Amino acid sequence: MRTLACLSGAALLAAIFLAAQTNGQGKTNPQRKNTKPAAQSDAKPQNAAGTQSSDKSAAGENSAGRDSPQSSGTGAKKSADKTAEPDKHAADEKAILETAETFVKAYEQRDAKAVAAHFTADAEYIDEQGNVFEGREAIEQTLTEFFAANPRAQLEVTVESVRFVTPAVAIEDGTSTVTSPDGDLRSHSRYVAVHTKTDGKWLVGAVREHAPKGERRHREELRQLEWLTGDWVDEAEDSIISFSCRAVDDGNFLVRDFTVTVAGEEVMHGSQRIGWDPLTGKLREWTFDSEGGHFEGVWHRDGDSWILSSVGVTADGQTASANSIFTFINPHTMTWQAVDQEAEGVRVPDSELYTLVRKGPPPETLEEAGK
Repeated sequence: MRTLACLSGAALLAAIFLAAQTNGQGKTNPQRKNTKPAAQSDAKPQNAAGTQSSDKSAAGENSAGRDSPQSSGTGAKKSADKTAEPDKHAADEKAILETAETFVKAYEQRDAKAVAAHFTADAEYIDEQGNVFEGREAIEQTLTEFFAANPRAQLEVTVESVRFVTPAVAIEDGTSTVTSPDGDLRSHSRYVAVHTKTDGKWLVGAVREHAPKGERRHREELRQLEWLTGDWVDEAEDSIISFSCRAVDDGNFLVRDFTVTVAGEEVMHGSQRIGWDPLTGKLREWTFDSEGGHFEGVWHRDGDSWILSSVGVTADGQTASANSIFTFINPHTMTWQAVDQEAEGVRVPDSELYTLVRKGPPPETLEEAGK
């Protein structure tokens, strides 16, 4: 699951610096949008989930207290106001743009440590899901994961404004879009980045991103759980737990079908539908089992785990609740455990910890692949 968090969280890092990147000689490029491969240029970690942490570069302002319109893409476009006084922030703007270039170089080398060095030691990044990454080390970690999971992601950035609040503080506003090599949208968000000048050096002290208003984000938000897709199984001596998860309705929902078999006999099966709730801003689920029980709940992330908090009614008419913990181990392994279970207000013992592995393709498919 960390993989998805970086897509959400890590991608913004590059976006910020990418946004202020120049043509290489200090000139700005006011027209082109950037669509460089994320792992080969200045893409930002996204987050997700993820991770998107950001080091966006501020592009400058004509005078204190007035926004400087920016172009979409890699350049920072100055205001065309001919009557304005000389830009007293020009030197700092140039320094920020030069920092963007060093960021890009580090990003092209997939050097998470060098990229994270563009942040203050206590920098804070908050992604659009509200996940918080505190400190340079946390940002470096999410970048490392993003580079490993998304070596070919592409980034597009539009810087809308940059203003200097004080001689040592600059604020940048803009939008960022991350796509996969096939053009599939991975993330689109607005961001605000605060640049601070410390000991004569510009660093990013804080980044906050949020969803654009009025935009349908069901597929994008649901991608946080796409690591669940596929066929999974846990086999013990006398029981088998398996489930199959797939995207449906053009990616707007995930459907997870599960089966529990004991001593060779199927004792239960059911189906769960997972979707994004734009009203609450949360991932929700609705579950129906073969016995007649039904539950609904909310997903939230806790580190490498996703916790599903559900309440519902059993087939016998009893109210019940539980927290199901799904933990990402690697792309082929996860663990699952039910905790904090109650039935009619009475506490029920936690389940054992199950380890599920992803099923491989059938033998005939492997044979065909080898031909």
